[in-house]
Amino acid sequence: MIFSSLPREHDDPVVGRFGVADARGLLLTEVDFKWLMAGQGWWINTGRFHSDAAYAARLLCLALSSGCAALRECATVLSAQRDGPAGGDSGPATRG
Repeated sequence: MIFSSLPREHDDPVVGRFGVADARGLLLTEVDFKWLMAGQGWWINTGRFHSDAAYAARLLCLALSSGCAALRECATVLSAQRDGPAGGDSGPATRG
């Protein structure tokens, strides 16, 4: 029998809240957001982005006011994804 030290998907809190497909979509959007922000000269501390709601909100606001249309669109999508499903808790953007 083979055992893995990697966590099972259902043990991941993001997967537990959003589901596997949505968690993967959120990850891809976050990667796009990080690279688009870097392209504008704005670096993101990913750990802090996940744990500090005020930091994440400031970065999303900065992105939404950017002159880069792709970054504004990505920030809009990421904001909606981080808000999570309707009727859920306050979401990862407000935890910290």
